[in-house]
Amino acid sequence: MACEEKLKVSEKHSKTSPEEPQQTPSEPSKEAPEGEWRKLTKPILTLLLCAFMFLTGCATVMTGKYQNISVTSEPPGIQIRSCTGVSLTTPGSFKLVRNKDYTLFAEYSGCEPQQKELKHKLQDSFWTNTLIWGVTSGAVDLASGASDELLPKKVHFDFTSAGQAAASRQQSYLESNSDTSEEVRFAILNELAKKGMTKEELTASLGKPDLIDQEGESEVFVYNNLKIQRYYFMNGILKETVSSQQKETVSRQQKWSRLTP
Repeated sequence: MACEEKLKVSEKHSKTSPEEPQQTPSEPSKEAPEGEWRKLTKPILTLLLCAFMFLTGCATVMTGKYQNISVTSEPPGIQIRSCTGVSLTTPGSFKLVRNKDYTLFAEYSGCEPQQKELKHKLQDSFWTNTLIWGVTSGAVDLASGASDELLPKKVHFDFTSAGQAAASRQQSYLESNSDTSEEVRFAILNELAKKGMTKEELTASLGKPDLIDQEGESEVFVYNNLKIQRYYFMNGILKETVSSQQKETVSRQQKWSRLTP
C-alpha cells in the first residue's frame, strides 16, 4: 500500500513539474550571407553595364567622340595651326571632334605655307555595331559623332626641297582646276590615289611616274618609291592599284597554273 502511494505521488510530481523549454529551430538571419549577396550583385551589375553600353552606343564607349590626330614635320619644331584656332609645335597631336572636317596650316621661315585637310567618314564598324547593339545605339553614336573617324589619322608636313616641290605642284594644280571634286582635292593634298582620278590628277598628287607601262588595254603608271607602285588606267581613268609584291604573287600563281595539269 505504501509503495502504491509513493508511485502515485511520484507520478503526480512528474506531471506538475515544469516542462523544459523546447528548442525551436533558429530563425533564418535577416541578412543574406556574403556569398549570396555577391551572387545577386554580379548579374545586376552585368545588366546595368549592358544597358549603359546599349544606351550610350558601342562606338561612344570604345572610341569616344574625339580623335587624336598625330602631326609631324620635317624639320621638327614647326608651328601648326588648326582651322579651329588651336596651335601646336611639332611633333604633337590635335584632339578633334570626329564628325567634322578640318584644315591644318603650317608655316616655316623662307618657305611657302602648306596646308593639309582632314575629312570625316563613317567608321567601317558602324553598321556591325548597330546590328549587334541595336538601332538606338547607332542613333546615339551618330548624334554624338562617335560613329565617324577622321582621315588621315596622321599628318606630316615636309619642308625639305622635295616636300616644297610637292606642295607647290599640288597647289598649282588645284588653283588651275577650281572645279576639282572635294574627294579628289582631299587626295591630292594628302598625296593619295583615288579610283576615278584622271592621269593629270594622279600626277598632281604623286608627281610624274618613274615609268609608263602598257599591260593589255591598260596604261600603267609605275612609282618606284611608293608602297603601291602600279596604277592602271582605262581610257584615262584610274581603275586599279597594285603593289609590286601583289604583282609578283599573281605572276607566280599564273606560272604555277600553267605548269600544273
